[in-house]
Amino acid sequence: MVTLSQALMIALDHHQAGRVAEAEDIYRRILGADPEYADAMQLLGVLAAQTGRLEEAGRRLRLAVALRPDGVAGLSNLAGVAQSAGDAGPAARLYGRALRLMPELADAHAGRCAALRRLERNGEALAASGRALALAPDHAAALANRAAVLLSCGDPPMAERCARRALRLTGGAAHAQANTRATAHATLAAALAARRCWVAAEAAARDALAAGHDTGDAWEVLGAALAKLGRFAEALDAFAAAERLRPGPSLWAARGTALVAMARPAEAAEDFARALAERPQDAGLHWNLGFARLMAGDYAAGWPEFHWRRHDDRAEPPWRHFSRPTWRGEPLAGRTILLHAEQGLGDTLQFLRYVPLVAALGGRVVLEVQRPLLALAAGLAAGLEEVAQVIARGDPLPPFDLECPLMSLPRAFGTVLADVPATTPYLRPDPDRAERWRRRLGPGPAAGQELRVGLVWAGNPRFPGDDQRSPRLAGLRALLEVPGCRFYGLQMGEGRADLDGAALPASFTDLGPEIADFADTAAIMAGLDLVVSSCTGPAHLAGALGRPLWLALPFSPDWRWLTGRADSPWYPTARLFRQPAPGDWGAVAGRMAAELAEAARR
Repeated sequence: MVTLSQALMIALDHHQAGRVAEAEDIYRRILGADPEYADAMQLLGVLAAQTGRLEEAGRRLRLAVALRPDGVAGLSNLAGVAQSAGDAGPAARLYGRALRLMPELADAHAGRCAALRRLERNGEALAASGRALALAPDHAAALANRAAVLLSCGDPPMAERCARRALRLTGGAAHAQANTRATAHATLAAALAARRCWVAAEAAARDALAAGHDTGDAWEVLGAALAKLGRFAEALDAFAAAERLRPGPSLWAARGTALVAMARPAEAAEDFARALAERPQDAGLHWNLGFARLMAGDYAAGWPEFHWRRHDDRAEPPWRHFSRPTWRGEPLAGRTILLHAEQGLGDTLQFLRYVPLVAALGGRVVLEVQRPLLALAAGLAAGLEEVAQVIARGDPLPPFDLECPLMSLPRAFGTVLADVPATTPYLRPDPDRAERWRRRLGPGPAAGQELRVGLVWAGNPRFPGDDQRSPRLAGLRALLEVPGCRFYGLQMGEGRADLDGAALPASFTDLGPEIADFADTAAIMAGLDLVVSSCTGPAHLAGALGRPLWLALPFSPDWRWLTGRADSPWYPTARLFRQPAPGDWGAVAGRMAAELAEAARR
């Protein structure tokens, strides 16, 4: 006669071989003979969990734990069921109980890592995965879970490495590790997306879905990747699948970002606002909502949201904080206000237009700008006796009563689209420099000579998305074939590498080696008939100087260029040439070349 212990071993053999129906039948027979047989109860609970019957699994495992409170396997398996049901708190506590009984249980440490990550206790989660890996260095689940935590901690490169290692360990794995493999694929996809490796992120997201990770997060990453690749209809389908599985603020934020990439800012704003209803203190979401509303032309609602950027502690470099209050537009009444630059050189050049408006309010102004713009800012301030001091960022700050970033001045003045302060020029070149450069450039069309065209083709490569906004020299190459023009390269920085080995016509002169600073660039622009640029600091400089400006814009441009228009409320002398589809610089250059040829014939 077979004993219950022998029967249990037979059932376990069936179970491990995948013969679940036979195993379940024997477990139930054992429990029929002895309803308090804890091992049979626990294994039947495990089998129920493996076959998707989580409610039954939880009931069976709770009974097993009640029958044997010190049973480590029962506690650990019940924790796993709680985690599968989305109950991260109980799961973490149950794993903790199991580990107090058996601290060397690597599986429990790995599972606890996943539960703690769901609870956003990332430091503890990293420690849990570290303990699992110390016990079992090739523990695939611990690596997959650690990868997810590292991603939450803002370390995509390390998350990618851990996820790839987990995938190598589970290559050709048995069904028992299929969930680990799917999780690793999904985390890898998200890590690649965070690193802007969109093609690889799409492939990894599809691998996650193929591996059975049919969850909202995998579809969400796929949607984000497809949007960045310009496959907008597919992206929206992926987001719709994500929303069916897991609607929530993460999805709405991701879709909002994708809708911005689709140049549909009003719809993006709806998604960001929806996400904010559930995460009202998320500074990044407020900032995104502000970006979308400004891009849509809704300045009144956009500026207050855009100001939240200063509360985003994830920004790199970090935002500066001052002990003095931020000015909101109230009377200055003789107080000293610090106006300071905060982001790129182009941002500073655009918003310097507000300095005279602040100076007219009766306060004392201290203006801080980036060092390359010091000479231009000093020229602006020279005619404003209320501007007491112009300093470079990084220099010691004098005493002040109020502060305001230059990019928050539109908020303080309540600027709307209809009343943008757009009188140009508000910056002027140094007269002596301008004269020297005028002689260097020679006569223009008024003297029967060729059109003098300045060219800038690349921005700061460290700016997120610069690969999309910068056409590079190759993207604007068609302009150099237009007869009747002389072209002057004004490109500075890393974009100058495009000149290496480039076959350039005799009509092109590279002025880059002769340009000392932005004051030189301003002086050069004073002697040009046209400046052609992508969205860069020199473009803002040309607009601020009131020089004719043609701007090459990506399909989804920065918020300041709005959508669907060929002019700019910020720069009356600017014309905007937009990509008709993502990445199509050829169409932009073709339109510019045709119009430039027409201008050269006049």
